[in-house]
Amino acid sequence: MPDTPDAAAVAQKLHLATHSTEQPSEPPSVKDENGSTDSTEEIAAPLQFDDKVLGTVTNNDIKKQIHLEPVPPMLHGTSVPPSSKSAVTVAMLPPNHMPRAAAGSPRLIIIGDVHGQLKELKALLQKAEYSAERGDHMIFTGDMINKGPDSAGVVALAMEMGASGVRGNHEDKVLLAHAQEAVDESESESTPKNPKREEAETSKGGNAALATARSLSSEQLKWLGELPVVLRLGKIADQTSGEWVVVHAGLVPGVPLEDQDPTAVMNMRTLRFPGREQARQEVRQDLEDAAGAKQKKNGVARNDIDIAVPTEARDGLPWSEAWNKAQKALKHKKERVSVVYGHDAKTGLNIRPYSFGLDSSCVRGGQLSALVFESGRSMIGRHVVKHRIVSTDCEKAA
Repeated sequence: MPDTPDAAAVAQKLHLATHSTEQPSEPPSVKDENGSTDSTEEIAAPLQFDDKVLGTVTNNDIKKQIHLEPVPPMLHGTSVPPSSKSAVTVAMLPPNHMPRAAAGSPRLIIIGDVHGQLKELKALLQKAEYSAERGDHMIFTGDMINKGPDSAGVVALAMEMGASGVRGNHEDKVLLAHAQEAVDESESESTPKNPKREEAETSKGGNAALATARSLSSEQLKWLGELPVVLRLGKIADQTSGEWVVVHAGLVPGVPLEDQDPTAVMNMRTLRFPGREQARQEVRQDLEDAAGAKQKKNGVARNDIDIAVPTEARDGLPWSEAWNKAQKALKHKKERVSVVYGHDAKTGLNIRPYSFGLDSSCVRGGQLSALVFESGRSMIGRHVVKHRIVSTDCEKAA
Protein backbone atom coordinates (compact mmCIF):
# COMPACT_ATOMS: atom_id res chain seq x y z
CA MET A 1 0.00 0.00 0.00
CA PRO A 2 1.58 3.32 -1.01
CA ASP A 3 2.49 5.83 1.66
CA THR A 4 0.28 8.87 2.08
CA PRO A 5 2.25 11.88 0.84
CA ASP A 6 3.37 14.45 3.35
CA ALA A 7 1.24 17.62 3.17
CA ALA A 8 4.32 19.86 3.08
CA ALA A 9 5.73 17.89 0.18
CA VAL A 10 2.43 18.20 -1.69
CA ALA A 11 2.38 21.93 -1.05
CA GLN A 12 5.94 22.30 -2.30
CA LYS A 13 5.11 20.34 -5.44
CA LEU A 14 2.15 22.59 -6.18
CA HIS A 15 4.29 25.65 -5.49
CA LEU A 16 7.00 24.55 -7.89
CA ALA A 17 4.46 23.72 -10.59
CA THR A 18 2.82 27.10 -10.18
CA HIS A 19 6.16 28.92 -10.38
CA SER A 20 7.48 26.96 -13.37
CA THR A 21 8.61 28.75 -16.51
CA GLU A 22 9.29 27.53 -20.02
CA GLN A 23 12.99 27.29 -19.23
CA PRO A 24 13.43 26.30 -15.58
CA SER A 25 16.65 27.37 -14.00
CA GLU A 26 18.32 27.13 -10.64
CA PRO A 27 17.03 29.83 -8.25
CA PRO A 28 19.59 32.50 -7.44
CA SER A 29 21.21 32.30 -4.04
CA VAL A 30 23.02 34.68 -1.78
CA LYS A 31 25.56 34.25 0.96
CA ASP A 32 25.05 36.09 4.19
CA GLU A 33 27.78 37.42 6.40
CA ASN A 34 28.27 33.96 7.91
CA GLY A 35 28.78 32.34 4.53
CA SER A 36 25.51 30.39 4.50
CA THR A 37 23.49 30.29 1.31
CA ASP A 38 19.77 30.93 0.97
CA SER A 39 17.64 30.34 -2.11
CA THR A 40 14.95 32.74 -3.29
CA GLU A 41 12.56 29.79 -3.47
CA GLU A 42 12.54 29.74 0.33
CA ILE A 43 11.05 33.20 0.65
CA ALA A 44 7.81 32.36 -1.13
CA ALA A 45 7.21 29.01 0.55
CA PRO A 46 3.61 27.86 0.04
CA LEU A 47 1.43 27.65 3.10
CA GLN A 48 -1.61 25.46 3.54
CA PHE A 49 -4.96 26.06 5.16
CA ASP A 50 -8.47 24.85 4.36
CA ASP A 51 -11.85 26.15 3.29
CA LYS A 52 -13.06 26.17 6.89
CA VAL A 53 -10.49 28.82 7.73
CA LEU A 54 -11.25 30.91 4.67
CA GLY A 55 -15.02 30.68 5.02
CA THR A 56 -16.53 30.68 1.53
CA VAL A 57 -13.36 31.71 -0.27
CA THR A 58 -12.02 28.90 -2.48
CA ASN A 59 -9.72 28.54 -5.44
CA ASN A 60 -12.69 28.70 -7.80
CA ASP A 61 -13.85 31.96 -6.21
CA ILE A 62 -10.39 33.45 -6.66
CA LYS A 63 -10.23 32.35 -10.32
CA LYS A 64 -13.55 34.02 -11.07
CA GLN A 65 -12.33 37.33 -9.70
CA ILE A 66 -8.67 37.39 -10.70
CA HIS A 67 -6.71 36.47 -13.78
CA LEU A 68 -3.90 34.51 -12.17
CA GLU A 69 -0.43 34.80 -13.57
CA PRO A 70 2.52 32.79 -12.20
CA VAL A 71 3.29 34.12 -8.73
CA PRO A 72 6.73 35.75 -8.62
CA PRO A 73 8.91 35.16 -5.58
CA MET A 74 8.96 38.15 -3.24
CA LEU A 75 12.23 39.82 -4.10
CA HIS A 76 13.91 42.41 -1.93
CA GLY A 77 13.81 45.21 -4.47
CA THR A 78 16.09 44.09 -7.28
CA SER A 79 18.28 42.13 -4.87
CA VAL A 80 17.98 38.67 -3.45
CA PRO A 81 16.71 39.07 0.13
CA PRO A 82 19.15 38.63 2.99
CA SER A 83 19.26 35.38 4.90
CA SER A 84 16.49 35.07 7.47
CA LYS A 85 19.27 34.11 9.88
CA SER A 86 20.35 37.76 9.91
CA ALA A 87 17.08 38.91 11.52
CA VAL A 88 15.55 38.23 14.90
CA THR A 89 12.32 36.46 13.95
CA VAL A 90 10.17 36.61 17.10
CA ALA A 91 10.64 38.52 20.36
CA MET A 92 8.46 39.16 23.41
CA LEU A 93 7.68 42.60 24.77
CA PRO A 94 8.72 42.85 28.45
CA PRO A 95 5.52 42.52 30.52
CA ASN A 96 6.22 45.72 32.47
CA HIS A 97 5.33 47.68 29.31
CA MET A 98 1.81 46.24 29.12
CA PRO A 99 -1.04 48.53 30.20
CA ARG A 100 -3.04 47.58 33.28
CA ALA A 101 -6.64 48.15 34.31
CA ALA A 102 -5.66 50.57 37.05
CA ALA A 103 -5.64 54.31 37.57
CA GLY A 104 -2.43 55.91 36.31
CA SER A 105 -1.34 52.84 34.35
CA PRO A 106 1.24 53.55 31.62
CA ARG A 107 -0.05 53.82 28.06
CA LEU A 108 1.09 51.57 25.23
CA ILE A 109 1.35 53.55 21.97
CA ILE A 110 1.80 51.61 18.71
CA ILE A 111 2.79 53.90 15.83
CA GLY A 112 2.39 53.40 12.08
CA ASP A 113 4.97 54.08 9.35
CA VAL A 114 6.88 57.29 10.18
CA HIS A 115 9.33 57.29 7.24
CA GLY A 116 11.62 59.93 8.69
CA GLN A 117 8.87 62.46 9.49
CA LEU A 118 10.26 63.55 12.86
CA LYS A 119 8.09 66.65 13.24
CA GLU A 120 4.92 64.66 12.72
CA LEU A 121 6.09 61.97 15.15
CA LYS A 122 6.57 64.54 17.89
CA ALA A 123 3.14 66.03 17.12
CA LEU A 124 1.51 62.59 17.34
CA LEU A 125 3.12 61.84 20.70
CA GLN A 126 1.84 65.14 22.05
CA LYS A 127 -1.66 64.46 20.75
CA ALA A 128 -1.60 60.95 22.27
CA GLU A 129 -0.52 62.52 25.59
CA TYR A 130 2.68 60.52 25.79
CA SER A 131 4.27 60.75 29.25
CA ALA A 132 7.70 59.40 30.06
CA GLU A 133 7.04 60.08 33.75
CA ARG A 134 3.99 57.80 33.69
CA GLY A 135 6.08 55.11 31.99
CA ASP A 136 4.34 55.16 28.59
CA HIS A 137 5.94 52.89 26.01
CA MET A 138 6.15 53.27 22.22
CA ILE A 139 6.20 50.50 19.62
CA PHE A 140 6.91 51.20 15.94
CA THR A 141 5.36 49.00 13.25
CA GLY A 142 8.44 49.35 11.03
CA ASP A 143 9.42 51.74 8.23
CA MET A 144 10.58 54.36 10.68
CA ILE A 145 13.14 55.43 8.09
CA ASN A 146 13.60 56.28 4.38
CA LYS A 147 11.66 58.68 2.12
CA GLY A 148 11.21 61.45 4.73
CA PRO A 149 13.69 64.19 5.73
CA ASP A 150 15.07 62.96 9.06
CA SER A 151 15.49 59.21 9.43
CA ALA A 152 18.37 59.66 11.87
CA GLY A 153 16.28 61.98 14.04
CA VAL A 154 13.42 59.49 14.23
CA VAL A 155 15.73 56.64 15.24
CA ALA A 156 17.51 58.87 17.77
CA LEU A 157 14.20 59.79 19.40
CA ALA A 158 13.06 56.17 19.50
CA MET A 159 16.30 55.09 21.13
CA GLU A 160 16.22 57.98 23.60
CA MET A 161 12.70 57.01 24.71
CA GLY A 162 13.52 53.31 24.99
CA ALA A 163 10.98 52.38 22.32
CA SER A 164 10.36 48.95 20.84
CA GLY A 165 9.58 48.09 17.24
CA VAL A 166 9.70 45.59 14.42
CA ARG A 167 11.81 45.46 11.29
CA GLY A 168 10.02 46.81 8.23
CA ASN A 169 10.96 46.35 4.60
CA HIS A 170 12.70 49.76 4.58
CA GLU A 171 14.81 48.95 7.65
CA ASP A 172 15.64 45.69 5.92
CA LYS A 173 16.71 47.46 2.72
CA VAL A 174 18.86 49.95 4.62
CA LEU A 175 20.57 47.23 6.64
CA LEU A 176 21.19 45.23 3.47
CA ALA A 177 22.62 48.31 1.71
CA HIS A 178 24.90 48.99 4.67
CA ALA A 179 26.12 45.39 4.77
CA GLN A 180 26.71 45.34 1.03
CA GLU A 181 28.67 48.59 1.14
CA ALA A 182 30.93 47.11 3.82
CA VAL A 183 31.56 44.08 1.61
CA ASP A 184 32.25 46.25 -1.43
CA GLU A 185 34.70 48.41 0.51
CA SER A 186 36.60 45.41 1.82
CA GLU A 187 36.89 44.02 -1.70
CA SER A 188 38.10 47.26 -3.24
CA GLU A 189 40.48 48.73 -0.65
CA SER A 190 43.13 49.11 -3.33
CA THR A 191 40.79 50.99 -5.68
CA PRO A 192 40.88 54.80 -5.38
CA LYS A 193 37.54 56.30 -4.29
CA ASN A 194 35.85 59.30 -5.88
CA PRO A 195 33.65 60.95 -3.18
CA LYS A 196 32.01 63.36 -5.64
CA ARG A 197 31.00 60.52 -7.93
CA GLU A 198 29.61 58.49 -5.01
CA GLU A 199 27.59 61.47 -3.83
CA ALA A 200 26.19 62.05 -7.32
CA GLU A 201 25.18 58.42 -7.71
CA THR A 202 23.45 58.43 -4.33
CA SER A 203 21.54 61.65 -5.10
CA LYS A 204 19.98 60.15 -8.23
CA GLY A 205 17.46 58.28 -6.07
CA GLY A 206 18.55 54.84 -7.23
CA ASN A 207 20.35 54.28 -3.96
CA ALA A 208 18.10 55.88 -1.36
CA ALA A 209 18.60 53.00 1.06
CA LEU A 210 22.37 53.49 0.98
CA ALA A 211 21.95 57.24 1.49
CA THR A 212 19.83 56.55 4.57
CA ALA A 213 22.34 54.00 5.85
CA ARG A 214 25.11 56.58 5.55
CA SER A 215 23.01 59.09 7.53
CA LEU A 216 22.72 56.74 10.51
CA SER A 217 25.34 56.16 13.19
CA SER A 218 26.75 52.72 13.86
CA GLU A 219 24.75 52.61 17.12
CA GLN A 220 21.54 53.44 15.26
CA LEU A 221 22.20 50.77 12.63
CA LYS A 222 22.90 48.24 15.37
CA TRP A 223 19.64 49.15 17.13
CA LEU A 224 17.65 48.74 13.91
CA GLY A 225 19.36 45.42 13.21
CA GLU A 226 18.22 44.06 16.57
CA LEU A 227 14.52 44.78 15.96
CA PRO A 228 12.53 41.55 15.60
CA VAL A 229 10.31 40.75 12.64
CA VAL A 230 7.45 39.74 14.96
CA LEU A 231 6.90 41.31 18.38
CA ARG A 232 4.58 39.40 20.70
CA LEU A 233 2.75 41.54 23.27
CA GLY A 234 0.83 38.83 25.10
CA LYS A 235 -2.74 39.34 26.27
CA ILE A 236 -3.92 42.86 27.00
CA ALA A 237 -6.37 43.14 29.90
CA ASP A 238 -10.06 43.45 28.99
CA GLN A 239 -9.45 42.93 25.26
CA THR A 240 -11.70 40.39 23.54
CA SER A 241 -8.97 38.38 21.80
CA GLY A 242 -6.14 36.39 23.24
CA GLU A 243 -2.65 37.43 22.19
CA TRP A 244 -1.66 40.65 20.42
CA VAL A 245 1.31 40.85 18.04
CA VAL A 246 2.99 43.60 16.03
CA VAL A 247 4.44 43.06 12.55
CA HIS A 248 5.24 45.37 9.67
CA ALA A 249 3.26 43.94 6.74
CA GLY A 250 1.23 40.85 7.62
CA LEU A 251 0.90 37.22 8.64
CA VAL A 252 -0.42 34.05 7.00
CA PRO A 253 -3.32 32.39 8.87
CA GLY A 254 -2.75 28.96 10.32
CA VAL A 255 1.04 29.24 10.46
CA PRO A 256 2.79 29.52 13.86
CA LEU A 257 4.58 32.82 14.42
CA GLU A 258 7.96 31.09 14.61
CA ASP A 259 7.35 29.49 11.19
CA GLN A 260 6.25 32.63 9.34
CA ASP A 261 8.62 33.63 6.55
CA PRO A 262 10.45 36.82 7.69
CA THR A 263 10.62 38.37 4.24
CA ALA A 264 6.91 37.77 3.70
CA VAL A 265 6.06 39.26 7.11
CA MET A 266 7.94 42.43 6.12
CA ASN A 267 6.54 42.71 2.58
CA MET A 268 3.20 40.97 1.99
CA ARG A 269 -0.02 42.69 1.05
CA THR A 270 -2.17 39.87 -0.25
CA LEU A 271 -2.31 36.09 -0.39
CA ARG A 272 -2.49 34.24 -3.69
CA PHE A 273 -4.09 30.81 -4.07
CA PRO A 274 -2.69 29.43 -7.32
CA GLY A 275 -5.34 27.21 -8.89
CA ARG A 276 -4.00 26.80 -12.39
CA GLU A 277 -5.25 23.66 -14.04
CA GLN A 278 -1.74 22.62 -15.04
CA ALA A 279 -0.56 22.63 -11.45
CA ARG A 280 -3.67 20.87 -10.18
CA GLN A 281 -3.32 18.11 -12.74
CA GLU A 282 0.25 17.44 -11.70
CA VAL A 283 -0.66 16.97 -8.04
CA ARG A 284 -4.29 15.82 -8.23
CA GLN A 285 -3.51 12.23 -7.32
CA ASP A 286 -1.24 13.26 -4.45
CA LEU A 287 -3.90 15.58 -3.08
CA GLU A 288 -6.56 12.88 -3.28
CA ASP A 289 -4.33 10.49 -1.36
CA ALA A 290 -3.50 13.13 1.24
CA ALA A 291 -7.10 14.28 1.70
CA GLY A 292 -8.53 10.78 2.05
CA ALA A 293 -12.05 9.56 1.63
CA LYS A 294 -13.23 11.33 4.81
CA GLN A 295 -12.45 14.83 3.53
CA LYS A 296 -15.62 15.58 1.60
CA LYS A 297 -17.73 18.67 1.51
CA ASN A 298 -21.26 18.61 0.11
CA GLY A 299 -20.52 15.20 -1.32
CA VAL A 300 -17.51 16.42 -3.34
CA ALA A 301 -13.97 15.31 -2.57
CA ARG A 302 -11.85 18.31 -1.58
CA ASN A 303 -9.03 18.01 -4.08
CA ASP A 304 -8.55 21.78 -4.16
CA ILE A 305 -6.52 22.17 -0.98
CA ASP A 306 -5.79 25.89 -0.79
CA ILE A 307 -2.15 26.83 -0.85
CA ALA A 308 -1.50 30.41 0.30
CA VAL A 309 1.45 32.25 -1.20
CA PRO A 310 2.12 35.69 0.33
CA THR A 311 2.90 38.36 -2.24
CA GLU A 312 3.59 42.09 -2.40
CA ALA A 313 1.06 42.45 -5.22
CA ARG A 314 -2.50 43.67 -4.70
CA ASP A 315 -4.33 41.24 -6.98
CA GLY A 316 -4.89 38.55 -4.38
CA LEU A 317 -7.01 38.27 -1.26
CA PRO A 318 -5.97 40.89 1.33
CA TRP A 319 -4.14 38.98 4.04
CA SER A 320 -6.06 40.89 6.73
CA GLU A 321 -9.35 39.61 5.31
CA ALA A 322 -8.11 36.02 5.42
CA TRP A 323 -6.70 36.62 8.91
CA ASN A 324 -9.97 37.92 10.33
CA LYS A 325 -11.93 35.02 8.84
CA ALA A 326 -9.44 32.60 10.34
CA GLN A 327 -9.69 34.16 13.81
CA LYS A 328 -13.50 34.24 13.77
CA ALA A 329 -13.50 30.56 12.83
CA LEU A 330 -11.69 29.70 16.07
CA LYS A 331 -14.18 28.50 18.68
CA HIS A 332 -12.48 30.02 21.73
CA LYS A 333 -11.79 33.76 21.80
CA LYS A 334 -8.67 33.25 23.88
CA GLU A 335 -7.11 31.48 20.87
CA ARG A 336 -7.68 34.46 18.58
CA VAL A 337 -4.71 36.68 17.77
CA SER A 338 -4.95 40.39 16.97
CA VAL A 339 -2.30 41.89 14.69
CA VAL A 340 -1.15 45.53 14.56
CA TYR A 341 0.74 46.40 11.36
CA GLY A 342 1.74 49.14 8.91
CA HIS A 343 3.10 48.94 5.34
CA ASP A 344 -0.10 49.32 3.28
CA ALA A 345 -0.26 53.08 2.70
CA LYS A 346 -2.52 52.77 -0.34
CA THR A 347 -5.24 51.07 1.71
CA GLY A 348 -4.67 53.50 4.58
CA LEU A 349 -6.05 53.19 8.09
CA ASN A 350 -7.66 49.75 8.11
CA ILE A 351 -9.30 48.69 11.37
CA ARG A 352 -10.86 45.24 11.60
CA PRO A 353 -11.79 43.13 14.65
CA TYR A 354 -8.49 41.23 14.66
CA SER A 355 -6.19 43.41 12.56
CA PHE A 356 -5.25 47.08 12.88
CA GLY A 357 -3.56 48.67 9.86
CA LEU A 358 -1.89 51.93 10.89
CA ASP A 359 -0.08 53.17 7.77
CA SER A 360 -2.12 56.24 6.85
CA SER A 361 0.43 57.56 4.33
CA CYS A 362 2.16 60.24 6.38
CA VAL A 363 5.09 60.60 4.01
CA ARG A 364 2.71 61.35 1.13
CA GLY A 365 0.90 64.09 3.02
CA GLY A 366 -1.69 61.88 4.73
CA GLN A 367 -1.67 61.26 8.45
CA LEU A 368 0.51 59.57 11.05
CA SER A 369 -1.58 57.21 13.18
CA ALA A 370 -1.21 55.31 16.42
CA LEU A 371 -3.17 52.72 18.37
CA VAL A 372 -3.22 53.78 22.02
CA PHE A 373 -3.96 51.38 24.88
CA GLU A 374 -4.81 53.14 28.14
CA SER A 375 -6.70 52.70 31.38
CA GLY A 376 -10.24 53.98 31.42
CA ARG A 377 -13.62 53.44 33.01
CA SER A 378 -16.30 51.00 31.93
CA MET A 379 -20.00 51.87 31.85
CA ILE A 380 -20.33 50.54 35.38
CA GLY A 381 -17.38 52.57 36.60
CA ARG A 382 -14.65 49.93 36.95
CA HIS A 383 -11.14 50.37 35.58
CA VAL A 384 -10.55 48.68 32.20
CA VAL A 385 -7.99 48.89 29.39
CA LYS A 386 -9.40 50.62 26.34
CA HIS A 387 -7.88 51.35 22.95
CA ARG A 388 -8.37 54.23 20.52
CA ILE A 389 -6.87 55.55 17.29
CA VAL A 390 -5.00 58.86 17.38
CA SER A 391 -3.90 60.57 14.15
CA THR A 392 -2.16 63.79 13.18
CA ASP A 393 -1.85 65.49 9.81
CA CYS A 394 1.43 65.29 7.88
CA GLU A 395 3.27 67.40 5.36
CA LYS A 396 4.21 65.61 2.19
CA ALA A 397 7.91 64.81 2.08
CA ALA A 398 9.85 66.63 -0.61
